[in-house]
Amino acid sequence: DNEGLSAMETFILLFFNTIAAQHVKLHATANWGVNGHMSLQETNPFLRRNSVVTTIYNYFGYTSFSTFLDTWEKQGLISEGWTEKSAWVKCVNHGIKDGIGQHGNIIDLMPHSRFVNFIVKVRAIFMDQFAKYKHEFPGVDGEALFVGTILHSLDHTLMEWNLPDPLWLDVDNPRFGKMAEMGRIVRVGFVQDVPFLYFNKRFKGSDHPFYKTV
Repeated sequence: DNEGLSAMETFILLFFNTIAAQHVKLHATANWGVNGHMSLQETNPFLRRNSVVTTIYNYFGYTSFSTFLDTWEKQGLISEGWTEKSAWVKCVNHGIKDGIGQHGNIIDLMPHSRFVNFIVKVRAIFMDQFAKYKHEFPGVDGEALFVGTILHSLDHTLMEWNLPDPLWLDVDNPRFGKMAEMGRIVRVGFVQDVPFLYFNKRFKGSDHPFYKTV
């Protein structure tokens, strides 16, 4: 809009775009990388269990998250207005409907980004191994599985690295303070690993040869 932005305003917009419009695409895509059918309990229990977890967590993130907003408003954690006209869900839907653009030229960034270099190389290994074991992942799209596991985990890590202190987000900013409010909530409560899980969710803890190889 040809409007000047301060460094803080730019950071607020980038972080809000990450949580409300971009990260949600990873969750949405992951829905095509799951299979919770009971028949997999014998052949691929790691896939089945984490498919169930992914499905219910996506339900929590999209459907249940908005139900917390009224309580947070009353507690003063966010300002009034978030519960009006489903503002948060509209932001999420906008990001999802925007889709994912074709990005084949991302390989041009490999010499300049350790992150991109890692992603491109790991994806090649991932997809190669998935092709070998695809018969043990019925109904699962390999690309969606890659997005829901590798990319999703890295996105959480980068959010944590990029915002080590949630108070960096200025909630008093006259233009983007509301975005900063939600950014603080998400960074504090929904970025780091969920503690005290009673089951293994990491590739390295799986007995399946696909995960062990990757």
